[in-house]
Amino acid sequence: MNPIRRSLVCLTAAALMLAAGCKASEAADASPATSAVVTTPSASTDAPGAAGGSTSAGSASAVKTSTPPVAPYLDVTSTSTNISAIHAKTGMTDFALAFVLAKSASSCTPAWGGTKALTDSTVQSQIKKIAALGGRVVVSSGGATGAYLESSCTAAQLTKAYTQVLNAAGSNALDVDIEKTVSPTTVAAALKSLQAARGTAISLTVPVAGMTLGLTDASIALLRAVKNAGVEVTVNPMIMNFAASGGWGAAMIAATEAVHADLATIWTGRGSARLYAMLGITPMIGVNDTGPVTTVADAKTLLAYAEQKNLAFIRFWSVNRDNGDCTAGSLSGTCSGITQSDYAFTSLFSGYGK
Repeated sequence: MNPIRRSLVCLTAAALMLAAGCKASEAADASPATSAVVTTPSASTDAPGAAGGSTSAGSASAVKTSTPPVAPYLDVTSTSTNISAIHAKTGMTDFALAFVLAKSASSCTPAWGGTKALTDSTVQSQIKKIAALGGRVVVSSGGATGAYLESSCTAAQLTKAYTQVLNAAGSNALDVDIEKTVSPTTVAAALKSLQAARGTAISLTVPVAGMTLGLTDASIALLRAVKNAGVEVTVNPMIMNFAASGGWGAAMIAATEAVHADLATIWTGRGSARLYAMLGITPMIGVNDTGPVTTVADAKTLLAYAEQKNLAFIRFWSVNRDNGDCTAGSLSGTCSGITQSDYAFTSLFSGYGK
């Protein structure tokens, strides 16, 4: 991960040039999983709450998976965030640990931030604190910068790498954040094997092309490959860093609605309610990389929408930034850039789905 980008954990423009190419209007987007325990129906069942599990050959027809309805992203390479203090102030117990990367572009060895071993004592201490709170961990791979496992590994190697990091984190929930060039078929094959072997709950975090444009063509190509492979996923659009008109809260909702329409063209046999139930959202709190600002009022608007539509989950980038330590509109990886109370966004979202 680029040092500047990593310190900000910036969610920047990604020219996601997968096999299908990009939309002409593709926006600059960023980096950054399903409801609580759910039972996955068969592929033909049109019911909500079906975002996790596997129905592929060789696995059970109904697999129970567990992913928290709220799990803010936590930069595990940073030592500035106190999980115990966050819990004491907000009650939050669940976190998405970002990001797992390859040690180098020529390596298929998974590492936290591409630099820290899976057994790193600092990261393991954070995982143990979450476990002590009764919390759950979502492991997130990929992100805006750095060497991707998804680019460095074969499908079989990628399945093994995912398995290693899930075991190291004591988790069975995987978030795959794709903002670079990857082979959709490689990722899909790896996820199919992983889910068939252990019933892993999988979310795919992808950029949007704009307020009303839905997903990029590259993101759609990836989702089609995963769907064709028989993998059950939750789709997590990054509703941040795009040009918008009107209020920003309404713009984030419009972007999510456009993604919902895209899902209907991929999972054509699923009704509207089920598509909402396999859809998550991830805003960037405070100052976004490209100028928009997510205020607490905007977050309240988004929360009301998520509750109305019964979305699978809410995440945000990032809990490391959820404080008012910088208020002049500056962009930072350790503060939101706006006037707010500490952990205001975490407190707001913490009750979702409970």
